[in-house]
Amino acid sequence: MGLLFPVSAIIFLLFYTQQTLSLTTIQQLHHTQPLLTIIWLAPIVLGAFGYILGKFVIIIKAQIESENNQKTTLETIFNTVASAIISIDQKGLVTNFNKAAERIFGYTASEVIGKNVKILMPEKVASQHDQYIKDYLIYKQERIIGKQREIEARHKDGTLFPATLRVSKLKIKGILHFTGVIDDISETKNIMAQLNQAQKMEAMGQLAAGVAHEINTPIQYIGDNLHALEANCTDLQALILKSRQKFSEFSADLQQEWNEWEEQFDIHFILQDTPIAIQQSLDGIEKVAGIVQAMKVFSHTNNQSTSFANLNEILKNTLIISKNEYKYIADIETNFASDLPDIECYGNELNQVLLNLIINAAHAIEEKKSGRGLIKITTEKQQDTIYINIQDNGIGIPKAIQDKVFNLFFTTKEVGKGSGQGLSIAHKIIVEKHQGQFYFESTEGEGTIFHIILPLSLAKTNTPYLEQ
Repeated sequence: MGLLFPVSAIIFLLFYTQQTLSLTTIQQLHHTQPLLTIIWLAPIVLGAFGYILGKFVIIIKAQIESENNQKTTLETIFNTVASAIISIDQKGLVTNFNKAAERIFGYTASEVIGKNVKILMPEKVASQHDQYIKDYLIYKQERIIGKQREIEARHKDGTLFPATLRVSKLKIKGILHFTGVIDDISETKNIMAQLNQAQKMEAMGQLAAGVAHEINTPIQYIGDNLHALEANCTDLQALILKSRQKFSEFSADLQQEWNEWEEQFDIHFILQDTPIAIQQSLDGIEKVAGIVQAMKVFSHTNNQSTSFANLNEILKNTLIISKNEYKYIADIETNFASDLPDIECYGNELNQVLLNLIINAAHAIEEKKSGRGLIKITTEKQQDTIYINIQDNGIGIPKAIQDKVFNLFFTTKEVGKGSGQGLSIAHKIIVEKHQGQFYFESTEGEGTIFHIILPLSLAKTNTPYLEQ
């Protein structure tokens, strides 16, 4: 195709000059028409130029594709990173708002881009933000540039949440922009609060152990002294009765004087009331001693080795310790198997599990707000296993969160009422340490029943039971 143009030019010239086609005439035309030489070179020049241009096109296309790929990669990173990334210009207007920012703040990018970033701030901070930018542009003070700090941010619905912010500056086509990387730390704050609460509860447990130990001795003194008073009171009653009999043998005047003394010192009331008061005090001391004993059992820290314990007794101690949590909220119904043998277990840790379940049951009934509730606790022996069921008629566990209740730090309770560790730790204690089963059934609005299944002896069980 490249030769078509010069050959056509020769034929046209031959026709124009009325010459015949021969090698001689062609040579004469090249001598008389220098342009023919240029025409012959044109395809070569054009071909070379086309080749070079094609190479340039390929290189430029590759660069464009590379830049597009890089842009796609950056956009993918920008929209898949977990942190919110927000860019603003010198006026505080939002220029970029990634997917994480949409998730954290509740706005779509189209709702925010072009608006002032102040809509994402609490009122107090928002009123000063424009001045912060002006001060930076005038005085170049980089007080927050490049530094991470904790702030309060505002969700689309108006609620405030804690966050961390790191601001950086950059120039795009010579124009200064600011980019902020923001992380919602609500969950971290909640976990820290739960950990602090757990540490406080641990300290309170250690304090309670010390108090129980210190109370035990004076309680014994009081109990012994009350028993002595009871015996002395019995002796005084016998003495007064004998004195009455003796004075009845004397003259009427002496009998009258004795009767006046009894009336004056209210002997009749003392003889009736004192034994009752002493007995009530002894009953009270017995209850206090039971609480102290239960506290000593709970505060026992040697949980590195197993021992044999009776689950009925563990549950009784647990009910004593937790009474203040349920006594105004629920009645307790127990059905303890009379033939329950001692089992090999980590007793202190089982105390912890059962206490947590009873308190949770009381809280569930309280949250339901439908009057006094009922907590049923049953124990049963079946072959080589012990079954414990703790059932309440409380608010129940919503189906949407039932698969999360054994997750560490998951809780729906406010700080101070739940740490989010109880059921997670309980699951670990029952399933991993005791090679048992731990599961629950719950219907929202009706109540929950927790099932614990334990082997009689850990030594006979080489592999954990399958979790149900």
